Amino acid sequence: MTSVSDKGQLKTWKDDRGFGFIKPEGGGRDVFLHISALPRASRRPKVGDTILYEKVAEPDGKVRAVRATIEGVVVPLPQQTIKRSLTVRPLTAKHKPKQKGWLESLTGIVGLVIVAAFAIPPVYKSVWTRLDTNLPASSTTQPETTAPPTLIEAVVDPSCVIKGNISISTGKKLYHVPGMEDYEGTEIHLDKGERWFCTEAEAIAQGWRRAPR
Repeated sequence: MTSVSDKGQLKTWKDDRGFGFIKPEGGGRDVFLHISALPRASRRPKVGDTILYEKVAEPDGKVRAVRATIEGVVVPLPQQTIKRSLTVRPLTAKHKPKQKGWLESLTGIVGLVIVAAFAIPPVYKSVWTRLDTNLPASSTTQPETTAPPTLIEAVVDPSCVIKGNISISTGKKLYHVPGMEDYEGTEIHLDKGERWFCTEAEAIAQGWRRAPR
């Protein structure tokens, strides 16, 4: 598989399905463009846009665009793609807490962090967790206000668009990449063992095989 920097005009675009085709500036076969190839675009593409992209030839002869941008559209500053943050504030009481009470509170906070780390599905990668808490320095410190509930925030990597599907009839593990005939109609159910992959190599390493179409 090879990639070449290229440029062309968006010829067709199906916004409800998230894909279209680019007419290369130098002529040649139309190039397939999926919305996932524009992860940093500040708006969705439209017919007539000039698209800068890298052209990738698939083993089956189809050509698709990757790492694409819309010419003339401002690209937002990069943000950390995947982030899970956990913020916990100490509970307060009207009466002076005892030393044993603070130990129990600290144990509960650690347990909450462990549960949160395993509760989020494995599709989230490169995750970091931050615990921010302010416990009194001694048993004589008087808390002031009641804390809000715990906040958990997770953002999924938009570049992981390969669908790992398990056939209902045969049980075979097949993966679909953007541009394949059955890609749009394939649904992923994490509770049934299906999952998303960022690269074909990752899917193959996990036991999946490329779907015939």
